[in-house]
Parts: sequence; structure tokens; C-alpha cells
Amino acid sequence: MSEEKDFENMEEALAFLDTRDHKVGEKVLGEVVSVREDGLIVDFGGKSEGWVPESELIKSLKSYRTGLKLELQIIKINDEEGMIVLSERRPKYSEIVREIEEKFEKNEAIFTGRITEQVKGGYRVLVGGVVEAFLPGSHSLIKSGESYPRGEIEFMVINFERRGRRTNIVVSRRAILDKKIEEFFKEKKVGDIIEGAVERIMQNGIVVRINDVITGFIPRSEISYDPSITPKEVVESRQNIAAKILKIDPESRRVILSLKALMPDPWESVERKYPVGSTVTGVVKSIHPFGFFVNLEPGVDGLVPYSEVFWGRGRKNLRDVVKVGDIVKVEVINLDKENRKITLSYKKAKGDPWETVPEKYPVGNVVVGKVAKILPTGAIVEIEDGVSGFVPISEISWNYIEKPEEVLREGRKIKVKVLGIDTENRRMRLSVRETTENPWKRVMRELDKGSVIKGKVKKVMKSGVLLEVRDYNVDAFLPSSHYEEKPKVGEEIEAMVLRVLGDRRGNRMIVSVKELIERRNYEDYKRQVEAEKVERTLGEVIKER
Repeated sequence: MSEEKDFENMEEALAFLDTRDHKVGEKVLGEVVSVREDGLIVDFGGKSEGWVPESELIKSLKSYRTGLKLELQIIKINDEEGMIVLSERRPKYSEIVREIEEKFEKNEAIFTGRITEQVKGGYRVLVGGVVEAFLPGSHSLIKSGESYPRGEIEFMVINFERRGRRTNIVVSRRAILDKKIEEFFKEKKVGDIIEGAVERIMQNGIVVRINDVITGFIPRSEISYDPSITPKEVVESRQNIAAKILKIDPESRRVILSLKALMPDPWESVERKYPVGSTVTGVVKSIHPFGFFVNLEPGVDGLVPYSEVFWGRGRKNLRDVVKVGDIVKVEVINLDKENRKITLSYKKAKGDPWETVPEKYPVGNVVVGKVAKILPTGAIVEIEDGVSGFVPISEISWNYIEKPEEVLREGRKIKVKVLGIDTENRRMRLSVRETTENPWKRVMRELDKGSVIKGKVKKVMKSGVLLEVRDYNVDAFLPSSHYEEKPKVGEEIEAMVLRVLGDRRGNRMIVSVKELIERRNYEDYKRQVEAEKVERTLGEVIKER
């Protein structure tokens, strides 16, 4: 380079000059006496003070202060003017070039320097304040349109050539990054623990700045053994943390880290803490159609299958039993440590309700239950969770009914009487009608064939009409052959009792409108005949007089 050549030529030219006390090329130690606009006045032990022009300084002029000690070299002596010119750059130049060459041969040539200006194809760099080098644009890490950084930065020498007394030095910023990346992936391996600073917190994980060229990623699944923990609950931005390397890929430069790998694994002690058959306490974490999960401790969840929630049959809503956040007792019924699965039972922890059914619901007692399901032959009534009984159709009403739906509705609460209990087969026979007095007893006492009743049409069928006899709280059947005009629902009708039956089909009353009309017509006829007979008798008496 031209400047370096000028330095070397000047040294050769001045090497022949000499003075009585000092000579050109001599290295001296100087102290800054004053800082001028264009250089420094220094005391180097000569008969007069020396001058160091700004162009011969290593650093910017404002970096120097009075009293600072400098290593200098005499480059010019002017006896006539009594002036000695010194340089801070000259003694450093050869030393730094030699150091650059030695380190370049060992592939260790990393030096600090500063960019002085932008030139064609790159930038001019001053290494050590004295040695010029070229920084190609492709190695600068400076984006197009950006201004180059000011101040001291690191460079790596990627080419060094001596051409006579001149040197050709090419430096790179990118090479430093590549070297650091190469060294990192060469030195680090899976299982190593590294430190870094939290650079970014995301919903699915944490980005960690390991050094100025390498970042790692901690997936959310590797933050904690408790999957409900979020990244924001664990770390803060710029926080320094330690993590273990799970995966490392030099080609893609990917580093996957783990925080939970540094924590004790809670599954290592599950067999001791949650043995099969034990009853434990946990918090309901989530509810699904197939069951609900219970958190036993951070990182250890167990599943309560739907089949282990209810003792009874029939599909029920889990949310009617538990809610997220509820504290529940559960029994461990299966443990698979290898696959990290625990199966729990909610119903077993509560206990089998059928063990106490005979004591809680003795035969003859009246209890309240909910109609769970209506069948063609009767209805299933749930007394409590896991305890249900069956009401036969014959036990639904004192009156004859064709279908349970005529009296009962699913989901409705009703009173039932316990008729029988079979704990071995988990069965209970119930009665709805037995919760009220049997109205047919009164019917049997007060009504017989020929009695007249009043009823309201309840139902019109092809075979006849069902009447509601309110005075006795029973129903009566009016066959279609026993009326002339078909009555309408809600119509009030008088009818005559033909017979009252009580058999295996239940109690029934058969009535007739026609029979009542015929009887009344006959009674009217009898009254008319009697009246005519009386009238004839009176007529004969009058004639005899």
C-alpha cells in the first residue's frame, strides 16, 4: 500500500541522518505535554520537545490527554529549526504486521480495528490504528444502505500476502461468526448444559441467545413437567438461564434446549407415591367426553375414564359432577410408568352406594327420585348416583294405563315407595302408586253394578272412551258399543257402572251410557204406567158415586 511504502522509504532516507543526542529511527518513550489542533507536543528526554502530527497517531486526537505516556519513534530531525518529529504509528506498524502474519499462519488472526471509509467493493480498515486492510462488502455483515459502524470492532484476517516490503491484508467480520459457530458445534454435544439470555418469549416456547452468533430454542413441552405452565410464567425477557441441550444440528445450526431436563422427573417416584389401590387427592384439570384429567402434582396427570365416574347406567353429563379446578378424591386403579399413564376412579373413591342401600332405603320407605328413562314396560327411577330402581307399568298408577308416558316424564322428580331390594344384582323394585292411598278401596265400598257416576272425557279411542271420575280419583272405561254419539275430550258424561274389576291387569271400571239411558227410559215408562193405573182407578171411583 502507498502509505506503508512511504513510511518505509522515509525510514530508509532518514536512517542516515543523526544528531548529537538522538538519531532518526530511534525509539523513545514520550509524555504528552499538550494537545494541539493538529497533533501533540511531547517530552521524550531530548534538549527540546518533540512534535507528533495527527497523521502519525494511532487513535483519534481527542483520545489523548496531557501526561499520557507513548511509545514513539523519531522520524525527522531539523537542527536549524530545532524541531524533532516523532511517530506513534511507525514503531507499532512492523510489530502489528509481524503479529498478524504469525497468527494468520496459525488460523488465529483475530484483531480489533475500525472502518475508516467505504471504497469500491468494500471498506478500508485500520488494524491496530496503523495497518491498513481491505474488508470486502460480502464479509462486512453490513446491509445495503446501512452506514458502517464506528469505533473498534473485531475482524479476522482471511488473506495475508507480502509483496516485497508491502503487505496485502484482507479481513472479514463474517469469518469470525463462522468460526464461532464452527467452534460451538464442534465443542458442544447433546446433554451439555449451556447458559444464555432470554431473547424472546413466545406462546410455543422461548428463544435463548447463547452467544452473539448462536441462538437456541426451548419448546413449551420442555419448559416444565407440568404442561399447563406457560413460558411467561417461567422466565422474563433478558433473564440469564441455564438449559440442557436436547438436539444439536450443525448443518441447520439448530439447537433445541430443555429446562425441565434440569429438574427432577416426578414420574421417577410415582410408584411409591401413587400405588395401585391408594386413594389420592388432585385437581380437575380438563373435562372431555371420554372422561376427565386430574392433576396429582406438577407433571403428573391421571385420567378418570367416563366408566369410572358413575356407578349407575345411562349417559350423564360429566360437568354435572365435576368442574375444572375442583379438588377431588380418586383411587389409583392402573399405573403405567413407562408410558407415563395413570388411570383413576372417581366412583371407587366415593364408595359403592349399593353397600348401604338397605340401610338408607329400607323396604316400605317413600323416597324422592328422578325419572331417568321410560320403557314400554315401566320406568327407571334414579334415587342417587349409582342407585336406581324399576317401576313396573302396573305400579305407576292405580288406574289402568297403556303407556308409562301417560303419567311420567323423563327428568321429572317423583315420589316412589321401595317394594323390594336385591343388593346382589343391584336391583330395586319401586312403586309410584303406593305413595298414595288406593282409591279403588272406596270404589269397591261405595259403587256396584247400576251405580251412576259422572266423568270427564279424558281420552277418545277406537275401542271406547276413558273417563276421569274425579269424585273417586279413578278412571272408568266406556266401550264404544255403549254410547250412540262419540263424545269429545273434556265433555262431561253420566254413565252407569256395569262392573268393577280387580285382577292381575289392575283395577278397572266398565260403564255404559246406553244402559243408563235404557234404565232411565224404563223407569220413565214405569212411572207413566203407574200414573195411568192411578188415573183409571180414580175414574172408576168417581163413576161408582
